[in-house]
Amino acid sequence: MTKKSCRVKFEPVGSLTTVDGGTTVAEAACAVNASFLRSDCGGMGLCGKCRVMADPPTALSALSESELDILTTEEIQQSWRLACQARVQSDLTVVLPAQMADSREARGKTGLSGNFPVNPAVRRIVLSNSKLPEPQHGIQMDLASWVAQKARKATGQDVFIEDLGALRQLSHPAASAGEITLVKHFEKGVTAVLPGNRPQSLGLAVDMGTTTLAAYLCDLKSGQILASAASVNPQRRFGEDVISRIAMADQRKDGLEILNRLIIDGINYLISRCTAQIGADTADIDEVAIVGNTTMERIFIGFHPHGLGVSPYLPVLSTPRNLSASEIGLKLNPGTNLYLFPVISGFVGGDTIGAVIADGPHLRDETCLIVDIGTNGELVLGSRHNLWATSCATGPALEGAQISCGMRAVSGAIHEVSVDPSSGLPRWSVLGDDGHIAPMGICGSGIIDAMAVMRRIGVLLPNGRLKEGMPGVVCDPNGIGREYILVPAERSGTQRNISILLQDVRQFQLAKSALYVGIELLMKYAGVANVMRTVLTGAFGTRFNWQNAVAVGMLPRQALQAEVLSLENLAGVGAIMALLDKNQRARAASLARTTRFIELSMDPEFNRRFPQATAFPPLAE
Repeated sequence: MTKKSCRVKFEPVGSLTTVDGGTTVAEAACAVNASFLRSDCGGMGLCGKCRVMADPPTALSALSESELDILTTEEIQQSWRLACQARVQSDLTVVLPAQMADSREARGKTGLSGNFPVNPAVRRIVLSNSKLPEPQHGIQMDLASWVAQKARKATGQDVFIEDLGALRQLSHPAASAGEITLVKHFEKGVTAVLPGNRPQSLGLAVDMGTTTLAAYLCDLKSGQILASAASVNPQRRFGEDVISRIAMADQRKDGLEILNRLIIDGINYLISRCTAQIGADTADIDEVAIVGNTTMERIFIGFHPHGLGVSPYLPVLSTPRNLSASEIGLKLNPGTNLYLFPVISGFVGGDTIGAVIADGPHLRDETCLIVDIGTNGELVLGSRHNLWATSCATGPALEGAQISCGMRAVSGAIHEVSVDPSSGLPRWSVLGDDGHIAPMGICGSGIIDAMAVMRRIGVLLPNGRLKEGMPGVVCDPNGIGREYILVPAERSGTQRNISILLQDVRQFQLAKSALYVGIELLMKYAGVANVMRTVLTGAFGTRFNWQNAVAVGMLPRQALQAEVLSLENLAGVGAIMALLDKNQRARAASLARTTRFIELSMDPEFNRRFPQATAFPPLAE
């Protein structure tokens, strides 16, 4: 029996698609590449962030148990539904109110600038190709060999052309009409043949974060960052963390293909933005260096991430890879080399190695700690003598995904909370428009501040309970504090209370405990009593009040008693350094081999300490 086809229109974007009856609204949104729809829990019906309105409401299936749990009676009467749960039964219009929409806005990864040392893996060679060689008796030579020979004479270096994409370019009539420009890679030979004199040589460094993608366009001759762009990772529609992405690849036959296509499309989008900023052409990009966590890197090259989601969490390969743009699908010269960073383990990836290269603890005498906080927490501790690394399952709570009113650090997010000295109550600051935007939710840095402030004013007890009877605390019928109202509905941009729920506190306790104990155990196994230099990094890691993080027991005091620095996106800096200086790649490979990894999930000491660290420490004097 043929399934009924239904037309679904999405407003206010105006996108229209046709799907089979029984398709969820979220799946229909994917059909029109609707990155505007949030799906923080990966479509499990848990987060409630994919609320939509249906017209007519009868065009959707009956309310699911998840919807009945999450949606209020008033919301149900107003035709609100969860896109991941509601299934299309007939033609309808789906309305996503502006305050619920996700966007491509990304903060915290485009502030890098300056010049870096250069020793690139590629160079451009300009040749006059106006006169082909005369045939000689007994001597056979093809065009590729003649061009390579001419390039060797011009440069004094060995030159060969074997890349199929470059050979195709050489066969084009434009390549024999005058000057040509060769792009020569130190290992691969000529990777591109371009008509004309084109001396500009650019490179692209890419940081593939679970939440945010960032790209940096660099001059391979001067080492200068010329342009940068960032965007939300389009894979977020299938969940906020890598576990959700792995589950997506496991559960759907086409899951890996979809995730791979999304990340490729996301990077191509950033390439177009970066080149547009300086009026460059994609043909000017001669090489790409890419960092990411292990899951993101494996999905990028089309490896199934299943093994990263089951014990012992082993990647198929941990060594660096050199690929070509045509193999992956990036819109560059087909032979353009893509250098993919090595990884340390299943959950400590190339982004961590990039951060180490950028900060250089392996070159220092004093003990250093790098804390990269995002949807996962990566830690590196040591000096020139030894490096130790681990990964903490902080989960996406610190980026707002597992918080009831949580959101990314974009316009409308509460990002700072403090105590108003005149009233003794919380006051907050909102990202964007100099405070003229009404708050829509709260991001990671705001969550840490809120917990610290709630402790300070006595709302939050050491065990994580909300103190009944305090202003702003809402109790259930049994008299148990369940909610603390930070922003009342009349002052919020969503017309709903922006609150910290008891379940939000629990999620935060789990995240902060994992990070705290992870640092403690890393210090223990490395035999380190004091850290002389602590570096906080990551798009989120540099934008929070670390003193508040210490106050709520998220960071141990003994790790932050000396120098504490907040350095923006060290993973991206490491990618830039390896792009511009090929010697950094040998260093990256060495770090991947020699860094000692600790698997906390298998450590009995971690399991013993973790529950104890969920409590909030006593208030400082």
